[in-house]
Amino acid sequence: MSYDEFSKDTLTEEEAFWVMWYFIEGQYKLTNGTIELSDVLSFSQPFEFNEKGHFDGKVEGNRRVAPADNGMVSDWNDAVKKMRTEGAPKPTPLKK
Repeated sequence: MSYDEFSKDTLTEEEAFWVMWYFIEGQYKLTNGTIELSDVLSFSQPFEFNEKGHFDGKVEGNRRVAPADNGMVSDWNDAVKKMRTEGAPKPTPLKK
């Protein structure tokens, strides 16, 4: 699979939730805890790309739609792999 193609894994609703958790956790760790949700939304903003993979600002409805930052696809696929190998994250114990 190419680094900019989404995994074709089929996920249950619960698995998809934990993949999203791992994805956001990964973004948080990449930025040493400085990322905000608006950053993730900005990086993930969907754009339509022409047949050569270039963004031209047009929305024609029949071309490849991908995040503004294609690294988000790779990060998502990493989160899918992590959830598949590790399962749901372990519960966090509360401290007194």
